Amino acid sequence: MFKKAIFSIFLLIVSAFGDPLSVAEAFGLSAKTDSQNVEFRFDLAKDIYVYKDTLKVISKGKTLNDQLNLPNFINDGSFDVYPEKFSLFVPINLLKEINQSDSFNITLEYQGCAKNGICYQPQVNNYNVSSGLSGYKIALIPKDGDTTVASSLPGESELSEQDSIAKNLSDKGFVLSLITFFGYGILLSLTPCIFPMIPILSSIIVSKSGDKLNAKRGFWLSFIYVFAMALAYAVAGIVASIFGAGLSGMLQTPAVLIGFSLVFVALALSMFGLYELQMPLKIQNLLNKKAENKDGVIGIFIMGFLSALIASPCVAAPLAGVLLYIAQSGNVLFGGSALFIMGLGMGVPLLIIGASSGKLLPRPGIWMDNIKRLFGFIMIFMAIWLSSRVLGSKIEFLLYGITGVFMSVYFGAFDSTNENSSSGKKALKSISLILFIYSFILIIGSFTGAKSLANPLANFGTSGAINNKEAKFISVSNVNELENAIKSSSKPVMIDFYATWCVSCNELDEITFKEQAVLSRLENLTLIRVDVTKGSKEDNELMNKFGLIGPPALIFYKGEEELKSARLIGFYEPQKFIAHLDKFKL
Repeated sequence: MFKKAIFSIFLLIVSAFGDPLSVAEAFGLSAKTDSQNVEFRFDLAKDIYVYKDTLKVISKGKTLNDQLNLPNFINDGSFDVYPEKFSLFVPINLLKEINQSDSFNITLEYQGCAKNGICYQPQVNNYNVSSGLSGYKIALIPKDGDTTVASSLPGESELSEQDSIAKNLSDKGFVLSLITFFGYGILLSLTPCIFPMIPILSSIIVSKSGDKLNAKRGFWLSFIYVFAMALAYAVAGIVASIFGAGLSGMLQTPAVLIGFSLVFVALALSMFGLYELQMPLKIQNLLNKKAENKDGVIGIFIMGFLSALIASPCVAAPLAGVLLYIAQSGNVLFGGSALFIMGLGMGVPLLIIGASSGKLLPRPGIWMDNIKRLFGFIMIFMAIWLSSRVLGSKIEFLLYGITGVFMSVYFGAFDSTNENSSSGKKALKSISLILFIYSFILIIGSFTGAKSLANPLANFGTSGAINNKEAKFISVSNVNELENAIKSSSKPVMIDFYATWCVSCNELDEITFKEQAVLSRLENLTLIRVDVTKGSKEDNELMNKFGLIGPPALIFYKGEEELKSARLIGFYEPQKFIAHLDKFKL
């Protein structure tokens, strides 16, 4: 049966990966002290290495690396790394001088990877060193909180949103974690990322059902779509945990986006009756013999899988937290399963739509042709939305407007009505006229530099002096440029990880960073932009430096120290963004 087949596919994929080493097994970190030094010893497992630039010793908010004799390192062709067992010694007298006390706190930060490509989440260990009758003692402070450490490390007492999610997940049991993943999936389903899938699924239900449209069949078709979507997230999560990059990001190239847009256009034209999209007769006959009565479930499965990867590339805080947890736990099998469960949670609204197909969607009859045309227009809107990441907002608004004009005319915006006309026809004409007016406004807005569909005439009749004001970002393309930009800044720094294909990134640019109140606050910061659109080696190195899964991400620095708890993942509205800056006094 097809149900067994798709379940077997999932098990085959997740079982193909072995469990990587845990953080403790990989790095073998231990700490001890005597009357002279605090020693941090790394007993690295085979094929594990630590990045030199991530190894930091901090006490009382000050990085001590420049005053230490760091161990020998090598260059692996791309980075300076510590590839073997090594010890890092921190003089007791140095710590006493900085803290003006015989008892003090030390923070050790580091990040490493395995040669097979698995990278571990950046690690932050807090220690307390105290003086007693028998000499100095060192103790690891539990990560679930210590007020002394928090006070000595300003800004580090709180976790960022995605790190908090990852920590909360790590504290839960297996079953409870899976339930939590499902909950995060439902949370993600309420974001704009899931909305584009609704017209895709609805059009599939209409086109595949014909005279058989009912709740049971609608739910089955939507289940196939959601299952494939969930499987795509599981595969993307496994790939991200192993190779350090999400599969969805790999698919956000202009060629793929335009290609997928053309697929939507082809589907739309077929719904307008220009032609019937069919496979060659030989292939049809073969599939009919192999999968009789499956009614195109394989095609629905493929569409669901691709839609999840291409139509929904957002990395909101819940998804980022989930992927961070996978990296921390080192259990790829559980990670794939958990992301699959999360994908099912994201698909709950789609399952509801499918189950109610007999009620929310029109039943077969005289209106079905018009419904098919409606979904045809929706598919064109989807094609415009996808290609806008390549074409830009001006072309996007123009194409929306032109398509809206054709749609309004088709559905009777200018058809004649009289007192004998049905109320339904009058209502349809009124709606079509409103659509025509709005579409015409969009066309005008496209030529005035409009950025918001909610207010396309925002720039109309103005000089544009205020509306055209933009945040000034310094572009960096590699780790060295980024570090130099941070060191040379006399102000706090905000690093924006951005990609042209990232919907939330564009929302930040067009909504949050255009707000006058936000622009005034950003003048107090040095703004650095890391454009990871191409997904190059340098782009991946920059994301790996911060343990990021993908854009959008905002990283904040004061001096040369990152405020890790200030990290933002995903889109933040202007007022919420300003409140965040106030919280960290930026």
